[in-house]
Amino acid sequence: MPLIADGGMGAMNGIACHIQEESNRGHREDTIKMGAFLCDQDIVASRTTKALRIVDLLERRGVNFRRDAKGIVMGHYASGHSKPRLCNAGDATTREIQQVLEEQCMKYGVTRRSDQVPLELIHTDSSINGLIAIDMLNGRIQSIQCKALIVADGGFEGAFTNGSTSLGMDAAYRAGAPLRNMEFVAETPLGVVGTNLVIPQAILSDGATLHTPSGTALETSSTTPTSEICAKMHEAGTTVLDARNMGKHADWWAVLFDNIKQRTGIDMNRQTVGVAPVPSQTLGGLPTDEHGRVVLQSWARWFTGLYSAGSAASSGLHGADVLQGNRLLDSIAGGEAAGAHAAEWIIKRKFTGATKLEETFSLAEAELSMLGGESEESVQRLNPVITRLKEILTAVQTPATIATDYENAVESLEQLSVQSEQLYCDQTSLIANQNLLEILRTQAAIRMAQAHVQSASLRTESRGLHQRSDFSETDQEQLHHNLIFHDGTHSTLALRKGPSGNWILPPSAAV
Repeated sequence: MPLIADGGMGAMNGIACHIQEESNRGHREDTIKMGAFLCDQDIVASRTTKALRIVDLLERRGVNFRRDAKGIVMGHYASGHSKPRLCNAGDATTREIQQVLEEQCMKYGVTRRSDQVPLELIHTDSSINGLIAIDMLNGRIQSIQCKALIVADGGFEGAFTNGSTSLGMDAAYRAGAPLRNMEFVAETPLGVVGTNLVIPQAILSDGATLHTPSGTALETSSTTPTSEICAKMHEAGTTVLDARNMGKHADWWAVLFDNIKQRTGIDMNRQTVGVAPVPSQTLGGLPTDEHGRVVLQSWARWFTGLYSAGSAASSGLHGADVLQGNRLLDSIAGGEAAGAHAAEWIIKRKFTGATKLEETFSLAEAELSMLGGESEESVQRLNPVITRLKEILTAVQTPATIATDYENAVESLEQLSVQSEQLYCDQTSLIANQNLLEILRTQAAIRMAQAHVQSASLRTESRGLHQRSDFSETDQEQLHHNLIFHDGTHSTLALRKGPSGNWILPPSAAV
């Protein structure tokens, strides 16, 4: 069974594909360079090879990609790419792809259940038995037995903005699965100031430009890496986006312009809009192999029956920074790989762990039956905890960060974790209990933040999105993945070379 959720798809800009090139060589090399050589190179080769087939499949199923004069799907220049590779449909990219994929689910009779809140992943010696979840439509706790489970929900980028995160990755983490490369957090430059709206960065490839309030243009181009654009914006302070001179390309962004006008009153056809970098994607997650299987302390051992894809997974494609368009590519290719392998793998498997599921189900029922009990003492509310979490994470999201900053963050997060366990839930019913859902998400966000800070403190170098002032140089001895476990322990995982066993691009090429 797949466990899916929205992974912050609003920041996706399209899908990267070598549609105008003879091979995927340039795409894979740009990916490895952008990832500061921390990518698993066999995964890079596989995912970039699949890009052409994925774009073709999406097009044949109905996605209206932008085309050139010959009617061929058009690639655009984008951040970090040496060639035009970004295929999109303007502001409709995410909507169209989601619609097409939902249509395929209906076509093949895939059962989908919404409003299911995962509470606990049940396993026996790191072998999946099932899941305990709340059905918020009818208010019942469910015990779901399964042979395989695919965690395909979001990352923990919400911890930096609204104080919450998706629950699938956290459930797997609490069950004993490690988290990999949690120190790397990507920003998108076009968060609309004063709102939670994010403008896709692809608009910069269509003629929109960034300026200071005085009108001075930021020195960027359509191929400037996203992290460099964000750094320039942080340095400049207040920044505005000018989309008034996009010509014929403006038609592809009409829905976005309408949304901005409805939310802010700003007409982007005639006015500039204030923007600022916001965390949009966490590159860390559950470590997966080429089949989407969640691995443990080495590539030879996996959490039996547990798979992951999308933003919850750390697939090895991105490394220390993400190439524009690779996020959507990784989500689709990773989901396909996990689904295909899981479907084949479960054929000879039997259901297990019925007794353990029953026991955990009873415990969950007993615990949740105490919701909303009266208290004569003052209670801990949600908003102060969320505000404090954002303050702690903001303090370590700067290149000036040093070891003592991480130490202070560890201590603060430990205190916040204790507070979060005392959060008060006003509602007693489980039906549409949004208060309980936000409490669970906030508790998960704090655990993800603790893993993030621990992983960042372990990487005593500056690489890609992870920058430190006390270790400002790249250290080739740290060319490995960091693994963080829920019990506080940590280890490393070796990089994977190319399909032939050799480097596609040797790390020495970075020097």
